[in-house]
Amino acid sequence: MKNQNVTINGITISIPEYYQKVDSMPDDPADSVPYMVQTGNAMCFALIFPIDESKSLPRTKESLISGIRQFLGENQGLIQVEAAEDYVYSIVKTLKEPSGVQYILNYQRFYPEFILNVQAFFEEIGTTGTRDSVVYEICRRQGLVGADGDVFKGWAKDPYDETITEGALMNLSEQEQFDEQFPGFPLSLCREFVRSITS
Repeated sequence: MKNQNVTINGITISIPEYYQKVDSMPDDPADSVPYMVQTGNAMCFALIFPIDESKSLPRTKESLISGIRQFLGENQGLIQVEAAEDYVYSIVKTLKEPSGVQYILNYQRFYPEFILNVQAFFEEIGTTGTRDSVVYEICRRQGLVGADGDVFKGWAKDPYDETITEGALMNLSEQEQFDEQFPGFPLSLCREFVRSITS
């Protein structure tokens, strides 16, 4: 994968080369730089901008997960949360009406002078549910889902707390191992974006 460089506050980061810089909107954060890309299955929009320490996300995985859970709606669920020494991020799923899924990335990388903040949205477009359907069928044939009269048993669960049964739980098709099979889909693009800016 080829990358392009983006400079914010004198710091250069990398994002995938296929993103195009677009015009800022009046409500965008100060000093933000917006980028977009569209594939046959995804519309992606990312805002990259500096913030100060007062707007820092929690810096431990447990605290970040706990904080996110307080704000999740009935149509949302956790996909991934990571915390390292110099960055943290979360990916949250939102079920759209009448169909489709949007993945929201909140990413912060910590520098001595400021925090690099990324807010990005990766939305399913076109024919929705393709990744779910293909992977579900693979899992069904392997006996990984469906039992006791419930065709979706074993299909979805919270990645960090199996006692949680409400909301839009992460399903098996959203595991990272399937990203390579669906490179133009929103969650695959979201994780690729994370790898670029973290590298």
